[in-house]
Amino acid sequence: MKLEHIALSVSDHKEIEKFYTNVLGMGQIKNFVLRKGLAANIFEIDEEVSVFLLQKDKVVFEIFITTGYRKQAFDHVCFSIKNREGLINKALLGGYKVIRIEREIFDLIFVKDKDGNIFEIKEM
Repeated sequence: MKLEHIALSVSDHKEIEKFYTNVLGMGQIKNFVLRKGLAANIFEIDEEVSVFLLQKDKVVFEIFITTGYRKQAFDHVCFSIKNREGLINKALLGGYKVIRIEREIFDLIFVKDKDGNIFEIKEM
């Protein structure tokens, strides 16, 4: 099995550059519009939606620009990188919430984007 992409919802397209490019270091592959009928058939959401495909190394995010409130759950994305502290500093400088849970073996690090998408960051 091969993971092709992870789909997330974001309410402001400016976050593509502010968080996903500047903090996570992802580049845009392409963008497109998911037509209303197709969105309704797949997701039961009856609206046209802009979608951006972003990639860094072998990780691909499919970002849907959406409207409306989304209740927080346990959903999160976890990945490991080199220089975790560098990413943490970029997130803090960008005004993003960083949660550090200190532990004896290694700290747990979670970063939230402006829409509440949670990213667990591990050191390679």
